[in-house]
Amino acid sequence: MALLVLGFLAVAGLGAVWIQSATVELTGPITPSGHHDFFAFYSAATLVRDGHPQALYDGGTLTALQRQLYPHPVGYAGYMPFINPPAAAAFLSPLATLTESTARLVWLLVSIGLAVTCALVLTAGRDIRIRLLALLVVLATFPAYQTVIEGQWSFVLLLGCLGALVAARRGHETLAGVALGVLWLKPPLLVLVLIWLLLARHWRVAAGMVGAVIAVTAVALPWTGVQSNLNYARYLGDVVAAHAGGAGAAGQTAWEGALPNMEGLIGVAATVFGQQNALAVDTATVAMAAVLVGFYAWAMRSHWVDRPLPLGYVLAAVCLGLLLDPHLYAQDCLLVVVLVALVAGRTRAATAPWSAPGRESVRAQAAILFGGAVLLDLAAIDTYSVQGLALKPLHLFTFVLVAGVVVAAWPRAGRSATVAAT
Repeated sequence: MALLVLGFLAVAGLGAVWIQSATVELTGPITPSGHHDFFAFYSAATLVRDGHPQALYDGGTLTALQRQLYPHPVGYAGYMPFINPPAAAAFLSPLATLTESTARLVWLLVSIGLAVTCALVLTAGRDIRIRLLALLVVLATFPAYQTVIEGQWSFVLLLGCLGALVAARRGHETLAGVALGVLWLKPPLLVLVLIWLLLARHWRVAAGMVGAVIAVTAVALPWTGVQSNLNYARYLGDVVAAHAGGAGAAGQTAWEGALPNMEGLIGVAATVFGQQNALAVDTATVAMAAVLVGFYAWAMRSHWVDRPLPLGYVLAAVCLGLLLDPHLYAQDCLLVVVLVALVAGRTRAATAPWSAPGRESVRAQAAILFGGAVLLDLAAIDTYSVQGLALKPLHLFTFVLVAGVVVAAWPRAGRSATVAAT
């Protein structure tokens, strides 16, 4: 127990660093070295408010709006592009009635509220000590810092995933799919999850997810119009092409970003070969992905009909999904909390009852949360090494996920007996 206490003190100490850094930046003036993602959201909200949703993906229009907020180039492309669907901009449009600084504060408070909700959903029915630890894990790790400092959607994505797990465990598969509809905010994630659902024959969950996306898009049409959605479909194709072409490293593209700053396989490939060597990056990414997917398919060959799947394979699937996501920045590493939720949910029967936990049960739950916190904070190493605090990005977070795929999915006899240990 002493080791767990020391571990959480270390996590809390790092959390204090992240919180202090965020406070300094959010209360100070805008600087060139700051975090500017919220410019994209505020600009998109302004365009919808002003009745120009067709310009959501026009670089010139967004640049002009953002120069009014800060008269200097920001981001890899000199401005912050909006890469979420038009319905997301419609949802944010009330923020455009406020100044940018006030809107950012309001969105910060919303994000904190979502984070607290995620922690409460994660630990529903648990001991108060575990609930407090969950707040620490969700609110005070590096991906949480990235989420609030950039004004990103990651807590929305996480809450949708946790809500889907709760609904699925209660047998409400369609509702689980509706909750997963939030992944439309990051289309690559939605596609990966949809493929998984279809392969695992979760038809009602998949139908609920697709139906939710269609419904939200339709409801937002009075504010977004049809043209903005058509523009978004084309823009997504352009972003895919930009990724394959080095995200602007070899010339101007629709979307430009620093691929080595990304977690996952593409970040490792771009770090090793250099973003400008697009062919080498693409080849290495596809090769690594093929090896991992092939291994997972081989390991799963006799388990596709199992309901529920053994825990190891589910954990491996989540790790694999994160690794394959071509647009995984540090903030969306918050989805590691889904791994925590899966382990906590499957180990309930292996410990004392959650509603009245004994000492060993609390230790087990604390260890699960601590493991999640460590993995979340590993995402900081990549980002800060890119910014010059180390000679070369290590991508330890990515390597741990790769190890997670291999260890969790490795075929072995008596897997059912190892579920609790996993």
